[in-house]
Amino acid sequence: MNNLINVFLEPRDVFTSLNERNNWKDSILPIIITAVVGLVSMVALGELLTEVQIQQTEKYIMGSSQIADDQKEEILAESLENISDPSTGMVMIGYATSALSTPVRILLMSLMIMIIGNFFFGGKSSYGNILVMTSFTYMITILEALVKIPLMISQWRVNIHTGLGLLGIGEEGSFLYNFMSGMDLFAFWRVIALAIGMSVLYRREVKPFMIALGIYWIMQTTFFSFIGSLFT
Repeated sequence: MNNLINVFLEPRDVFTSLNERNNWKDSILPIIITAVVGLVSMVALGELLTEVQIQQTEKYIMGSSQIADDQKEEILAESLENISDPSTGMVMIGYATSALSTPVRILLMSLMIMIIGNFFFGGKSSYGNILVMTSFTYMITILEALVKIPLMISQWRVNIHTGLGLLGIGEEGSFLYNFMSGMDLFAFWRVIALAIGMSVLYRREVKPFMIALGIYWIMQTTFFSFIGSLFT
């Protein structure tokens, strides 16, 4: 529990302690915590997310050139009914997706770090050790949720920015807007913490890992910003 708290203040000490323990089971608790927070987020934001989904569905159907005009009203009504009164299966899928979202990100990020560290830097760290380091780093995501969820509820919108997105550059949904939104303070904090963790695991300076992870972060943000702009 001390490590879960100190990862925000003294990440190097935490990662050094965890690396010395060399026990992949240390990753279980932070992963469980992220799953629980995902469920709580779904409950807290359920009404807002439903409203946003309704708005997006209406915008897509009514603006689609592939749907005949005389069919749009019927299709829209059916779609809105499914959103407003989803089946039990769809509700369960929604909760499962919310709970597993961050744990899956942790698993995939651990794999990416292993590729970067072991392949590009010639290290030999195990996936278990990397998983522990990454899972503790993603405690930053918990803090991010504690900041953003109350803001989403109070302002009743999902687009809450804690980075360059505050500049409001670009039209909402555009590539530039999405990219600037991705340049987030909490995301940058995670990159720094991961770089520190890698320097502990691979016994090297932080700088090369910071550069490698920074490049990966920018590439990832660019890709998802482009994909997001295609569906707006």
